[in-house]
Amino acid sequence: MIILAHDGSIYGDWVARYAVRFAASEQDRKLLVLHVREGRICPEVVESRLSLIASECDSFDVEFLPKYLPLGSSVYRSLRQAIPPNKKALLICGTRVKSRKNRYLAGSVAEKLLRMHECPILALRVVQPGLLGNPHDLLLPLAGHLQGFPRIEPVIRRLAGHLRLVHVYRVMQVNSLRHPHLSPAMKHILKQKGRSYLSKFRAEMETKLGPVAFRCDQKVMISSDWAHEVLVQASRLKAQLMLLGLSERSLAYRVLHSASIERILHETPCDVGIYRGL
Repeated sequence: MIILAHDGSIYGDWVARYAVRFAASEQDRKLLVLHVREGRICPEVVESRLSLIASECDSFDVEFLPKYLPLGSSVYRSLRQAIPPNKKALLICGTRVKSRKNRYLAGSVAEKLLRMHECPILALRVVQPGLLGNPHDLLLPLAGHLQGFPRIEPVIRRLAGHLRLVHVYRVMQVNSLRHPHLSPAMKHILKQKGRSYLSKFRAEMETKLGPVAFRCDQKVMISSDWAHEVLVQASRLKAQLMLLGLSERSLAYRVLHSASIERILHETPCDVGIYRGL
């Protein structure tokens, strides 16, 4: 099942397009839409927006299941209580900059949802609404997590049917003081390590997904600025969606305490999905 947390805004409609297409790839073809009545947007507007999502669901032969939630102690608490503990489900929410805060994740409902464990979560930053939630070129900047492909398989599997090209990318990050003094031998060792990880990732992907229609290319870079390299590649490759998978450790370090993810969310030329599995 696909679960969508919709805030009633037009931005929520952009995120919903991903949710509808994901739901169309599910065996049960169901989309559960959760909306917390917090009073920020009048009920008539919310009803109108959700009716448009219902129409889009009809066009994709997806069952539309809206659920309006009363506001409890917070929007996050209301959502969490309504999310079924289904490890095979995928919760989709949006993340966008708030007035005066100038941050996309820190302190947001999306950041809190990314920390829960009821089901896998995908938080989306949509900058290309014209894609209609149907990207064909995907950029995967990988951090070298031991679980490799299984961590992000639930999202890739739901995207795979529409993809044409997947860029698997690994930045071998080194200290900014050390970087200019790396010897050719050390650079070679780092790149070999990166290539070995990418080859293993690709082999796991082909094993899990079977024959796929999309093409996959691989690249390893050495840099002292991970976020900069990711943004450069997203622009150069004209990627339509960038997917960042987070482990529990990197969630605490990169999202809550690092500026790198916020920088990518602010400067990205393409849609960004931040995913955390169980």
